[in-house]
Amino acid sequence: MALIALTVNSPSQDDSSRRLAKRLAEIPNERLVEEVIASWDDNVRLEGEIAILRRRLREFEISNATESRNIALTSELEEKLRIAISKNSQLEKKLQNEKIRREVGQLDSEKIVEIQERNAKLLRNEEELLLLIHDMEEELRRLTSID
Repeated sequence: MALIALTVNSPSQDDSSRRLAKRLAEIPNERLVEEVIASWDDNVRLEGEIAILRRRLREFEISNATESRNIALTSELEEKLRIAISKNSQLEKKLQNEKIRREVGQLDSEKIVEIQERNAKLLRNEEELLLLIHDMEEELRRLTSID
């Protein structure tokens, strides 16, 4: 079936419109009705396809927008993860430094206790030596006074 193209009449197309009207008048009405119905069916089918394509385009746009948001969200989450990892690393370093500081502090306090113990021993030895010196001086006085 051949499709008949209908055009809008304009003053410059009067001649072609008359020729078209003459040609259409020669075609039986049943055939014209069949052609119009066929054209109508094609038009409805094409409009359906256009609607489907528009829906698919809209779905793609929504999907693309969602994907763009997902990409932005992923980038944002990756940045937050990098920041969290950095903070975690800083906290781990602080913890290590604190452990070392406490260990050093504990060693220092152990050294202080050890030094204090040595100091106490030295003081006792000094006391003993002073007593010994004092006793020797007393013995020397006693021995010198006997003469």
